[in-house]
Amino acid sequence: MFKKIEAMLNKADLHFDLLTAVAEKGGVDLNRQLQVGELSASGLRSAVMLCTHCTHVGECQSHLRDGPQGEVPGFCLNKHMFEHLKA
Repeated sequence: MFKKIEAMLNKADLHFDLLTAVAEKGGVDLNRQLQVGELSASGLRSAVMLCTHCTHVGECQSHLRDGPQGEVPGFCLNKHMFEHLKA
């Protein structure tokens, strides 16, 4: 049972890291958005959970490494949220 929980937490950690890296690369300051109230803690949690359903992890990692600065990839499930926060 604990192995399943550990695997779920590891997946959530991976996707939290991906989400925050994509935000940074896309020009969105999540800390600032949280501070000014444009993003809530539950909204951030929902975004991470949505990210865990992504089937493009390898492509996301490639984008983070090689993609253009200021851009969120089209396949990102949170692209709409990032665009809203960046506006």
